[in-house]
Amino acid sequence: MTSNKRSECEVCGFLQSQCVCAWIPLLTSRLKILVVQDRKEASHAKNTVTLLRLALPSVECIDSDDVSRLSHLDVNTWRVLFPGQGATPVESITEGQKSQIEGVILLDATWRKAKKLLLSEPLLHGFKRLSFEQPPVGAYAIRKSPNDQALSTLEACAYCIEQLCAEDMQGLRDFMQQAHAWQWRRQPKQHQHR
Repeated sequence: MTSNKRSECEVCGFLQSQCVCAWIPLLTSRLKILVVQDRKEASHAKNTVTLLRLALPSVECIDSDDVSRLSHLDVNTWRVLFPGQGATPVESITEGQKSQIEGVILLDATWRKAKKLLLSEPLLHGFKRLSFEQPPVGAYAIRKSPNDQALSTLEACAYCIEQLCAEDMQGLRDFMQQAHAWQWRRQPKQHQHR
């Protein structure tokens, strides 16, 4: 009797036909990254956090419904990446200030849900916020974005690390593009949003 379950790659977790292992880079960073992820995003096929964690294994991911882990972080050395009033552009942070930042919290959700999480979660209120003043043009073309400057979670992470640590994360972006080109190779062009 044969199983109806399609086989998955034991390394990347994708279906064998969608396996991205050939392109996974080996990256490290001194900056700690914690992703607070909406449960629906975790199961979304186009989500970039799965790719981010494959390329940068030190990235930690927690469910947005259970953010108790945030209470263990030092509000003086951790930041939340989210634009808006009071957020400091990463491009304007001095070298001395950069050295004091231990980690960054990323919110992985739709813009509406991420904003709601930021406003409604008391544990996030104690952290200073970071933003991007001049982000690079995003290459994430398989999902709708609110504007041309919107980046995927993976791209936002890459840019943040580059600005705060001067560590080259182009390999992370290249991996995303290679993986998506492979995984969505059979999809019609009109499914792209840029």
